[in-house]
Amino acid sequence: MTGMNRSLTLAILFAVYLCALLIIGLWPMNFREQNHAIMDHRDGLILAPPSTAYSPEATKKILSLKNFTIFIHVSSDFFPSKGFGSILSYGLDYERMNFLVGQWRSGIELRLAADHRRRAISFGEQEVFTKGNPTWFAMSYDGAVMVLYQDGKKIAARRTGPLTFTRWNGSYPLVVGSDARGRSSWKGSIRTIAIFNRALQEKEILALSGNLRDLAPLICYAYADMDGPSIKDSGTPPPADLFVPHRFVPFQRDFLELPGMGHIKFTVRIMDIIINVAGFIPLGLILSLYYSQENESFIRPLIMAVIVGALTSLIIESSQAFLAGRSSSMLDLVNNIIGSSLGVFFHHLRMVPISQQRT
Repeated sequence: MTGMNRSLTLAILFAVYLCALLIIGLWPMNFREQNHAIMDHRDGLILAPPSTAYSPEATKKILSLKNFTIFIHVSSDFFPSKGFGSILSYGLDYERMNFLVGQWRSGIELRLAADHRRRAISFGEQEVFTKGNPTWFAMSYDGAVMVLYQDGKKIAARRTGPLTFTRWNGSYPLVVGSDARGRSSWKGSIRTIAIFNRALQEKEILALSGNLRDLAPLICYAYADMDGPSIKDSGTPPPADLFVPHRFVPFQRDFLELPGMGHIKFTVRIMDIIINVAGFIPLGLILSLYYSQENESFIRPLIMAVIVGALTSLIIESSQAFLAGRSSSMLDLVNNIIGSSLGVFFHHLRMVPISQQRT
């Protein structure tokens, strides 16, 4: 094969490979994904990934909480193998939040940020959801003890002692069906959500399945208050209505986010790193093959691999912020650059023995 034919072949191979990277990285390329949140006056807010509903503006009336009760009436179709699904959150994601209520496998979790606590408080119970069966939960805190009720029965309690919440972030929205970034989508239906600024007594909790408004909730979303693209807040003023966008447009899109500990398994993170590194190794190999026929030094293909790998990865990662189920990650960008650099190193190591034999 002549030098010109080889260069043309490598150029075509490089172009095909870049196209394949873009297709794989941005698949299914649905940048106008429909929001799969359906409001039904009988079953409530029906959610299937990707779906979201959120308060367009910050919900500051919850910042005054000292004691509280959180009530949710739901029916879950969330698969335990999916890990964590966010039902209700007052925050951005699993780490950046004031509080969050979600389903972890078949259990329920209340995650709560409190003053002078380095880590968020996690409270809940396992094996409480049965797929397709309606159930309701009440999570209360009276200034010393957290108690979890299911269908009026106390199923868990935890003594935490006095807690204060003065450091809660007032810019956070209330979000239902996912987190504020459109991640951790939950599947099921929500009939009612209510937040009270006091710990309800046990007899009041037993009556929660009745008329919630008689108990003066701070926040109240009920299936009867669903109207058009919004869910009315029938709690105390000012209202914090939820907006249900027609398209899947989350409250916030993150570009090149830094990795957090979160709730993602360590093995999943390792596999993600391996895939992102290995996927860009051929890019460095092809560039190194191209420059080796021109007797270029090792440095030039390495620099080109870093530049091209970074630009390609930046296009992919920036675009992923607009795709449901994908995330724009700084870690992925770094891993892609490492992969393209390794491709050059691998080719260099292969060529070193040949050059030594010639000398």
